[in-house]
Amino acid sequence: MVTTSLPTAPQPTTSPEDAAAFLTRMPDLEQALAFYHRHLAPEDAIDLSVAENVLVYDHSMQKMVFDPLRPLPAPNIHYMSPYGTPELRQQVAALLTRAFGLAERKPEEQVQPEDVFGTAGVASALECLAFALKNKGPSELPPPLVDGDGVLIPAPYWQGFNWSFEQRPKLTCVPVPLPTDGPHAFRLTLDLIKKQYEEHRKQTGKAPRLLVLTNPHNPLGVNYRKDLLEDIYAWALGSTDMHIISDEIYCHSQLDCGTTPFTSAVALDAYATYPERIHVVWGFAKDFGLSGFRTGFVVSRNPVVQDAMLGSKDPGAEQRHPMSWFTPFDSLKHYLIGAVLTAKGPEADLYTTYAMKSYRPLLTDSFHQAKAALDKHGIRYVHRDGDNAAQFFWLDLREYLKWVAVPPNRTDPYPLTDPHLDDEEQNLFNYLRDAPTHVSLLPGGVMHSPTPGFFRLCYTAHQPAEVREAIDRVAEALSHLGPDK
Repeated sequence: MVTTSLPTAPQPTTSPEDAAAFLTRMPDLEQALAFYHRHLAPEDAIDLSVAENVLVYDHSMQKMVFDPLRPLPAPNIHYMSPYGTPELRQQVAALLTRAFGLAERKPEEQVQPEDVFGTAGVASALECLAFALKNKGPSELPPPLVDGDGVLIPAPYWQGFNWSFEQRPKLTCVPVPLPTDGPHAFRLTLDLIKKQYEEHRKQTGKAPRLLVLTNPHNPLGVNYRKDLLEDIYAWALGSTDMHIISDEIYCHSQLDCGTTPFTSAVALDAYATYPERIHVVWGFAKDFGLSGFRTGFVVSRNPVVQDAMLGSKDPGAEQRHPMSWFTPFDSLKHYLIGAVLTAKGPEADLYTTYAMKSYRPLLTDSFHQAKAALDKHGIRYVHRDGDNAAQFFWLDLREYLKWVAVPPNRTDPYPLTDPHLDDEEQNLFNYLRDAPTHVSLLPGGVMHSPTPGFFRLCYTAHQPAEVREAIDRVAEALSHLGPDK
C-alpha cells in the first residue's frame, strides 16, 4: 500500500452513532467526505473526491517557505486590515498580473492593488460580491440585484456556488445544463446560455442578473476559448443588464499538453468596455494547494463593490462596515500568505514564480499517470486531446449504475449522502467507498450534473502512485458489475 503524503489525523474516540449524527448535519457532501477521510475512514481509504492539491507543498513549499519560518512575529498578534494590507494587496496584484497574462500590458491595464480585496476564502469572496451587487450605485450602472434574482451557472458546477449565493444573499442559482452525449457533450455555447436566460425569464417574469463562469472549469477542467468568452461577454454585457463573475481559482493549473490557452476575464476585449460589470475571484487553495488556509480575493473595479469591500462612513448614505470584516483576511493569513509571496526560489526569483513553473510539469505528469491508469482499465471519462484538465477527470460511470445490488444487511456507521443524488448514483458511490475498495469519488449529482452516473476524480489530491492505486481499486470493483456478474 502507498502511504499518503499528508499526516494522518488522530482517530477520535467518538462513538459511531455520534459520528454518524455529526456527519448527517453536514449538508455539503464534499466537506463531509473531507471530514470523514481526515478523521473516521479506514487507514487504507483514499479520497479522490475533494478538490485538493498536494503537489506543490510536497515538492517545494514546505522546504522553501514554511520550514524557514520563525515563530509568529509580534505584529501578527494585532488587528490588521480585514481586506489586506497595502503591501499584501500590491503583492497579490503583481502575482495576478502575471497569472492573468497582463505582464506585457500597459501599467494601467494590469491588476491594480486598489482593485484587490482579501477575504477568508473564495466562497467568502463570492458571497461578498453577491451582497455588494445588491447595493445601489450610480444611475448609469445596472440596477442593484434583489432577493431571488437568478444566477446563471453552466452545469455541472461546484456546489459551493449554491451556498455562496443562496444561503445569505438570497439569490437563486439557475443551472445551464450542458449536453451529456454527442459531439458537443459538455461543451458550453452562447446559445445554451441564451436559452436558459430566456427560459428563466419566461418562468419567473424576471431576467437573470448574474452569470458565473469557472475558468478553468470545475469539474470538467477545460479552458474556455477566447473567442467563445468574447462572444458570451459581448452578449451578456451588451444585450442584458447582467454582471459576470469569473472564478479563476484554477488559473495556474495548466497542462503542458493543452492547446487551448487560459484567458482571464480581465484580458478580454470586453473588459475594456465593461470593466465595472466584470468581477474576478481567485485564491491560494487550488493552484498553491493551501485549501485549509481559506484565502480568497475579489478583483473588481466596480465602485459599488469597492465601497462595500472598503466600508463607508458617508454621512449622506448608510454607513457600512467593510464586507471583509465578517470574513476577514486575518493576521495569521497575512503572515503565512505573506511568507509565500515574499519567499525566494532557488535562483533568487520569487518563490511564487518558481512554484508555478515547477507545478506545471508536476501537474502534467500526475495527469498522464492517472489517464494511463484509467485507459488501462477501460474506465470512461470526458476529455478531448488538447483540452486542459485542471485537477480533475470527469468519469462516465453510467454503464454501472443499474448493476449495484445493495446488500440487505448493509450497515453504514458513517452515512454520506446528498439530496441531489439519484438512488443508483448513491448506490454506486457507496459501493466504491465500501470495503475492499475504500475509494471516494464525488458523485456528479452533487455538482448538478444534468445526468446521473458521472463522478469527479481529483488527481492532485494525492501523489500519483496513490492515485494509480485508487484507480486500480475502482477498476477491480467495477469489474464485478454487469449483467453476467
